[in-house]
Amino acid sequence: MREYDDAKNDFLGPDARLLVRSENCVVFQLENETGNGIVTIYDIFPGVQLMYNDLHLSRITNHDSLPLAPDTNMLVINHCREGRFECEFSLGECGYMGEGDMAVSGLPTPLRTSSFPLMNYHGISIMADIAEASKTIDELSSLLGIVRIDMQGIKDRLLAKRPYFLMRSSEAVSHIFSELYDAPATLKESYIRLKLIELLLFLSIAEPAEEGGRRYFYKTRINTVKAMRDYLTIHLEKQFTLSELSERFNIPLTAMKSCFKSVFGMPIHAYLRAYRLQTASVLLRETDEPIAEIATKTGYGSHAQFSSAFKSAMGMSPSEYRKVSVQNQ
Repeated sequence: MREYDDAKNDFLGPDARLLVRSENCVVFQLENETGNGIVTIYDIFPGVQLMYNDLHLSRITNHDSLPLAPDTNMLVINHCREGRFECEFSLGECGYMGEGDMAVSGLPTPLRTSSFPLMNYHGISIMADIAEASKTIDELSSLLGIVRIDMQGIKDRLLAKRPYFLMRSSEAVSHIFSELYDAPATLKESYIRLKLIELLLFLSIAEPAEEGGRRYFYKTRINTVKAMRDYLTIHLEKQFTLSELSERFNIPLTAMKSCFKSVFGMPIHAYLRAYRLQTASVLLRETDEPIAEIATKTGYGSHAQFSSAFKSAMGMSPSEYRKVSVQNQ
């Protein structure tokens, strides 16, 4: 395991504080004004790191202005297990990675900013210095008797016409990464090495097919739907039609729906339903407010309507949930 600065990691920036250093990995705690998180880093091969990200923040300070050497040439692979990842590129276009998606990019990259719009992100990042990593990958390919893995070729082919290559959730991607998340602790490093070879072989034949529909949204439209989300969550007790929202925020209805879903991972009403229930569960756990008042606060027309929706989502009634929460505390 290479030596790490106790105060920070180059990739994670000033938000990182070294929490644990063991023989096979290091653990950093991230904290800033937007939240906190944990990143666990393994050195897999010379030039290759794998990071397990457990983040509950909206951004990482200076994450988008890494101090890179002029000859930096890296292959970066990200997989999202839960949450959303937003990136804005130098031309003002924004792209999103959601649950089950995998993205391949490079360093340096025309990235302007990145963030986590749901303030909840769990996933894996793989950082490979192509020149250094290729030596070990070539040796392993020869030893295993498999076709040579050309990391530079993977990067050039997948990123020839785009700043990053996005593969939406699929059975093949899920198979590779699910085993990375669930690798037995005693065999973690060995297992990760084998799965990394499998992943690189998979990327060697992956085709950068054009996605249907629009891939990017511009920052002005992204800011509009974020302002809309903030407005809706502040006025949670009120009901709005999609047409009313479109008119209030001066955004075409179709564009509003597609952009909101890209940013937050679900349609407007589905997002609000989940947010209402999440808010209600917090109020039930942390306050003594009457259930009828919580129902009104979170936008339900009646106690009965709220109880039905809550039980359908949580598997128990609001009163049962409050009782269990008190007992657990």
